Amino acid sequence: MGEDDTRPRTSAVHDEPVGTMGRRRFVDTLLSAGFGALSAGLLTADDVAAASRDEVPIVYGLVRDESGEFRPRRKTVPADWYDDFRSALAAHRTLEVISREGVASSAVAPGEFGGANASIRVEVTAEEARGEVPERVEDTPVEVRKVAAEETHSARGWDGETNAYESVGGGVPGSVGVASDDLYGTLAPAMRDSTDGSLYFATSNHVFDGTDNRGAPLYLLDGDRTEIGAVQSGYPKSDLACVRPKSGYQPLHRIREESPGRVLGQFTKPGLADLKAAGEPLEKIGIKTGHTKGKIQAIDGMTCAYGAICKQGQLKWGRESGFADGDSGSVNYHPDPDDPDAGVLVGGFNNARTWWPGENYIWGTSAHHITEKHGFTF
Repeated sequence: MGEDDTRPRTSAVHDEPVGTMGRRRFVDTLLSAGFGALSAGLLTADDVAAASRDEVPIVYGLVRDESGEFRPRRKTVPADWYDDFRSALAAHRTLEVISREGVASSAVAPGEFGGANASIRVEVTAEEARGEVPERVEDTPVEVRKVAAEETHSARGWDGETNAYESVGGGVPGSVGVASDDLYGTLAPAMRDSTDGSLYFATSNHVFDGTDNRGAPLYLLDGDRTEIGAVQSGYPKSDLACVRPKSGYQPLHRIREESPGRVLGQFTKPGLADLKAAGEPLEKIGIKTGHTKGKIQAIDGMTCAYGAICKQGQLKWGRESGFADGDSGSVNYHPDPDDPDAGVLVGGFNNARTWWPGENYIWGTSAHHITEKHGFTF
């Protein structure tokens, strides 16, 4: 940020008498200082007081309590880093290049603690499209890379080679093999409807090879293709299919063959940025490539190039070698920073991989975007 920058600085919250404010004024003060709506709604005056003058508190995750309600996970981060991150998100919204011809995708690469600042990464499929993309948006640099326009594939017909899973007592964890009538993928851990608390099985919508999938059966790849539910709703823009469990089967907040495999909740957008800044890896277990790890590359991604539907809220992480056809529907996750021995928090779905020049990552819809758009939580 330049010396003449008049945008809100979150550290200014330390100059306010937040300890004597009512709740509404406190929230308005945080919003005016540049905090995001989620953090402003869940932080307290004690959180602000616990941060040093050059730090600010954020909500990095949401974790279920014993009643099933979500509670915030908080931490402090450098105020300059958070301001830079928030500015990059705003700049990305202002950029709006995704609809221009020859632009494949755009996303925000959060900065590093004490290192490089955040940037916007834009991928173009035609050299002439570079001229349509500015070098900076306000103070945020824009990096442009040319990539080949190729189609992604991340579901396939069942070849009988996946690791079979036999349900015990009707409970089914995430990261086991599932299939539609024609294609197969990987099951996510249980998803919860925040409006009524209902639990659903979930996987990638493209495993059902279409947009009108209501009522389509979901099978467990256990050797017998046992039907465990039917699609309640599909969300092509998020590549998410929510499946109502068949009587006798229950989605579990767990990841198979992970220790600890309990899913406690999910990361927020600032939480993912914090992981990226700290160089912390995400992990996944898919039925084809198994357990892999990789670092976060970019968040808040958008793409219209791969498939017929534009996708928002994309998370890019890892490398293409960590994903193969059949892994679609798996989730990426990281041990809960507050209590790593208790379980993990989910970053988002894994829906596709890249293999063409200029790109090398796994991508899919982030958990926070699914919650914001559809009300489902991990």
